[in-house]
Amino acid sequence: MEATLDASLFEVDSLTNTFGPCTKPTPLKEFLEPRNFVRDGEERILVDISLAGLSQSAKAQGMGVTFMPPSFELAGPREKIFWDPASVKAAIVTCGGLAPGLNNVIQSIVSVLSDRYKVRNIYGVPYGYGGFTHDSESKRFRFGWRRLDSLSVQNLDTEAGSVLGSGRGNSNPQSIVDALTLRDINILFTIGGDGTLAGAGAIYEEAKSRGMPLSIIGIPKTIDNDVLYVNKTFGFETAVQKASEAIRCAQTEARGAFNGIGLVKLMGRHSGSLAATAAFATSDVDFVLIPEVDLVLDGPGGFLARLMRRVVDKGYATVVVAEGAGQNLVSEAKEEFDASGNRKLADIGRFLKVRIVEEFKSSGIEATLKYIDPSYMVRALPTTSDDSVFCAHLGQHSVHAAMAGKTGMMVGYAHERFTHVPLKAVTAGKKHLEVTSPLWLSILASTGQPARWG
Repeated sequence: MEATLDASLFEVDSLTNTFGPCTKPTPLKEFLEPRNFVRDGEERILVDISLAGLSQSAKAQGMGVTFMPPSFELAGPREKIFWDPASVKAAIVTCGGLAPGLNNVIQSIVSVLSDRYKVRNIYGVPYGYGGFTHDSESKRFRFGWRRLDSLSVQNLDTEAGSVLGSGRGNSNPQSIVDALTLRDINILFTIGGDGTLAGAGAIYEEAKSRGMPLSIIGIPKTIDNDVLYVNKTFGFETAVQKASEAIRCAQTEARGAFNGIGLVKLMGRHSGSLAATAAFATSDVDFVLIPEVDLVLDGPGGFLARLMRRVVDKGYATVVVAEGAGQNLVSEAKEEFDASGNRKLADIGRFLKVRIVEEFKSSGIEATLKYIDPSYMVRALPTTSDDSVFCAHLGQHSVHAAMAGKTGMMVGYAHERFTHVPLKAVTAGKKHLEVTSPLWLSILASTGQPARWG
């Protein structure tokens, strides 16, 4: 589901509203001019820039003189900051599955904190939210929290994965705030997907209930690209590049066999963005199956009949399927959940592999199918150059927000601008690939598949 636009969700909370105004001059004044600083309350980015979106907001608010369409606070450095760099303590945690760019974001956060704001107390928390607890019996956390500075993260951007390790679950807000209080942490950067951001929101609420001055800043991470109010998440572009390589391999295998079929399964629990983008980046894909379009296998208008006709007419075919597609068809699908609260998915790729082979065999048509699942390969990579730049921007803007006393927010990216998005808005739903979007319409045009199956 998509989140319903609610103007009240875009009034960004900040510690300055609760604990006092930003009165400390920023160290960035040494190299920035006054025009380089963002003016709070004056510079905002519209959530929906379409005329229809503005009209809808105007109607909802009665088009009075105080009409204010939903908007994001613009990210960037502030001329006055809340925290004293000499005494502030910051912590960084990476959660969930791996994604290209985790180390890049860590490097950017630490470098800006250390070199630009002169913060000297920076810590890395091991293996996700579970790393906040102190368990002397567990080998998992034997390394404990580690101190970070600009020297310790040099060249980190060339390495895949997370130098801090990552983990799912264990997001108990009470114990996490206890751990932060024990170490006098003032700023927490949480890097992860929707489960991580929901956990960050719970930590923020717990700290707020205690009257604890704590800046909670989320940085969105998912190669599924399904986080609300973010045009793209870091690592997505790198994942598309690697996924495209897998698709080309499947095409080569398909073309090299009589009635060859190349089947590629890509990540995408709720969104077909990765599958669609990678397929569109690769010419000659015949079918793209995504969670947003109900999959029908049987009947003259179903996927299997159309695939058979394509193979017979063309001599081969390439199929790309997102992992969340067709889950209603897989009998083994169960209501089981992982540590992050995500429903465990049945393997649609292997299910389709069996059904396709059975369908061709029962129809007496000889065919050869090659199945490729590069899921873990696309997330365990160093970033592309463009992705690396994007990660650096996210890290910088997260530090600027934190030092200005912002909290309960995520650094977003909309309409080519970086923004501050309240966590309560981020966790209101998931972003899906719109079937009316230019990307999906381009997929339909390039593949010739129907807008609906059946």
